[in-house]
Amino acid sequence: MISADSHGSEIDSESSNDNGRMPLPRILRWFWIGSVGAFALMLLVNYLEYLAGVPWDARFPIGSELFGDLLEFAPAFHQARVAGLLRSTAFSTVAYPPFGAILYALMYSFGHPVSLYLGIFALWLGIAIEGVRRQLIGYGISRVTAMLFPLTLAFVSFPVEGLIQRGNIELFVWIFTAAGIWAFLRDHDETAAVLWGLAAATKLYPVILLALLVAKLRLRAFVLGLATFVVASILSMAYLGPSMGLALQRSLRNVFGYQNVRTSELSVHEFSANHSAFVPVRFVALVMGGSNGSLTKLYYLFGGLVFVALFFGKVRKMPVTNQVLVVTAFMVMLPPISYFYTLVHLYAPFLMLMFLAIRAERAGVRIAGLNGTILLFVPIFAAFTIFTYPRALLFGGLIQALLLVSLFISAVQFPFSIEVATRVEEKILPKAHIGE
Repeated sequence: MISADSHGSEIDSESSNDNGRMPLPRILRWFWIGSVGAFALMLLVNYLEYLAGVPWDARFPIGSELFGDLLEFAPAFHQARVAGLLRSTAFSTVAYPPFGAILYALMYSFGHPVSLYLGIFALWLGIAIEGVRRQLIGYGISRVTAMLFPLTLAFVSFPVEGLIQRGNIELFVWIFTAAGIWAFLRDHDETAAVLWGLAAATKLYPVILLALLVAKLRLRAFVLGLATFVVASILSMAYLGPSMGLALQRSLRNVFGYQNVRTSELSVHEFSANHSAFVPVRFVALVMGGSNGSLTKLYYLFGGLVFVALFFGKVRKMPVTNQVLVVTAFMVMLPPISYFYTLVHLYAPFLMLMFLAIRAERAGVRIAGLNGTILLFVPIFAAFTIFTYPRALLFGGLIQALLLVSLFISAVQFPFSIEVATRVEEKILPKAHIGE
């Protein structure tokens, strides 16, 4: 499973000298309690609203039909097959890049897309849980805790619940990105590049992950990632037709047209379920009487400049845990439309921080900023409904956007590394002894 030291090299699971009796570090126990508490709070809020007579669709954290995103385009695909116009009409309605449309086509061609989706989800989640379990046991955590901790996290974390409920193809983006991070941490850079290229071809924004390869000066792998993105997109457009030019035109229109529609909406849902950093910008603009249209381009420009300046000016020299956390946090908060299920991408850097916390406790080292950063994931992985009270002008998306910005700042500020923390302590301790 995901684990890396401060320089990015893999740390394999180690045999424990205490026969698996080491408890989780205190900060992880607090995270565990907080996550279960947030889940219980979600149920309590829903129940109280039920007693107050709030309709179910408005009370449920997602508020729409089961597997709505997965089945949304099925009628268009069915109509195209019946009319014999597969290459000209079906995909023009899909608000995803060409390769994303192909994934929908593959799901529908199975005949039972929901069953296929759930099967893939269960397999992926099972692999992830087993990987975490084995790693925890390798670090000396008891077998019971090693099983219960990842199972609990999967059960009570709202991004997982929301992704299953919506049936969004973010599942495939999650598989590509997380598997790519796993390969990246084991120095399989070209494998990571291909996986991230496929993720970018599915939903564009994961292309930012290729910055991790630039930081390592793996330019060949970086080019391979871009080539994967381009080739997958070209082949998809060639299949979608009726011509590559028209397929590209429709894809751009649909993707950015959908974005423009969503960013122009002033609804409780948009301010509650969307955790983009654009949400606070929209909120301030709304209060001041500004318009979204004039802000979008400036938002992209400012966000891009901030990322380039911070990542290549500072973060690329920091431990790999910082690099992965900065890139993934930026990836899920930059797009103007980024709903709750995209937060699944933060599980990879969270696991890196978790394993780092275990190694730091075993080494007797305190890493500045680590505990606070880990605790930030409790509200980030919680349901947005527990933060949403429109009458008080409180919206979950707005609050979680600010939490993501805080997570980003923390990763830029504190080097998450045992080696760095040890060097700092060695500089401080001699001075303390001198004063004694």
